[in-house]
Amino acid sequence: MIVVKNINNNVSLCLDSKNNEVIVFGKGVGFIKPPYEIPLEKIEKTFYNVKEEQISLINLVPVEILEVSFNIVDYANQKLGNQFESNVVFTLADHISFAIKRHEQNIKIKMPLLQEIEQTYEEECYVGKKALKMIENKLAVKLPKSEAASIAMHLVNYEALQKNTEDTDYGNIVNNCISSLEKILNITVNKDSFSYYRFVTHLYYLIKRIRNNQMIESQNAQLFHALKEEFPEVLKSALDIKKIIKEQLGRELSDEELIYLMLHINRLCSREDYD
Repeated sequence: MIVVKNINNNVSLCLDSKNNEVIVFGKGVGFIKPPYEIPLEKIEKTFYNVKEEQISLINLVPVEILEVSFNIVDYANQKLGNQFESNVVFTLADHISFAIKRHEQNIKIKMPLLQEIEQTYEEECYVGKKALKMIENKLAVKLPKSEAASIAMHLVNYEALQKNTEDTDYGNIVNNCISSLEKILNITVNKDSFSYYRFVTHLYYLIKRIRNNQMIESQNAQLFHALKEEFPEVLKSALDIKKIIKEQLGRELSDEELIYLMLHINRLCSREDYD
C-alpha cells in the first residue's frame, strides 16, 4: 500500500497493489511525507470508492465520532447482512455529529411515526438502540431514545438515497433551491463539497416526508423566533425554498420543518464550502 497523499495525521490516501485508490485509517499513518509504503500492521481501516466530498468530511468530524460510526456500521452489517457500503460510515458520522450538536443546544426534533418505524424496521431499530449505547460508551453523550429510530432510518434510506438521484422532481427541486440560496445569500455553493452533499440529502428526506405526509413535529416555537432574529438572510432563503416546494409539490412547510431547513442552510454556509 503506497501513500500518495496525507489527509491528516491518522488518515491517508493510498494506492493498493492494483492502483486502486483507498482511504487508510491508522495511528500516525499521515506523519511521513508521501510517497512511501505503509506497513500493513499500521493499517486499522480501509475504505474504497470514497467520494471527494466525503474525504473533506474527515477533517470536519472528530475522530472519536468517526470511530464510533465505524463500529455501528460494522455491527449493522453483522446484524443486517453486509448490505452497507463503506461510504455510509461518513454520512452516519455526520448524522451523529449533528445529532450531538442538537442535543447540546437542547434542540428537540420529534420523530414522526416513531411507533410505526419501530414496528416496520424492528431489526434496524435494534441496531439504532445499540448505536446509542456505543455513542454513550465512547463519547459520554446520552442521546434521546428517539435518535435510535433516526439512526435506523438513516440506514434504511441510505440505499434509497443512492437510487433516487435520477428522480426528476427531486433533481429539479434541488437545483431550484440551490439557485435560490446562492442568489439570496450571494454565494456560489461548492457542489463537490460534503456540505453540499449533506444539504441535498436533507432536501431528499424533506421531499420524502412531504410525499409520505410525515412532516416533522416539535415544540420549538421559541427557537424558531430566535433563529428568525439572528439569521434574517437564512430565513429569507428558507422562505424562498418553502415557496419553491409549495409550487412544485403543492404542500406548505411547517414552522418545524423551516427550523430544520434553516439549521441546514446556516450549516452549509458556516462551513465555508462555497467559492
